[in-house]
Amino acid sequence: MVVNIIADELQDMVKNNECVIIDVREKFEYESGHIEGSILISMYDVFNNIESVRKYSDKKLVLVCSSGHRSYYTGKFLEENGIKNIYNLYNGLYGWEIEDKPLI
Repeated sequence: MVVNIIADELQDMVKNNECVIIDVREKFEYESGHIEGSILISMYDVFNNIESVRKYSDKKLVLVCSSGHRSYYTGKFLEENGIKNIYNLYNGLYGWEIEDKPLI
């Protein structure tokens, strides 16, 4: 099950070193601003090479995109392929910015 979380929950997970943040947007989107410490693996790269994500599956995987839709869809794909502990940043980076969290 892909679990939706809000920005404050993600911030707590980061503080406790519990997760890996995977940004599933395209490179140009990531370069325009992203969550510090996140790893860029676009949705299309995940679909074409699931091993690029599986290597991080020893931690909670938090997927992010602009609005939360691509990341949720990507999370469902990962779940269907046996990867567990998947979280989706609800409302994506829009929600992150609304909560006054900085992008770099």
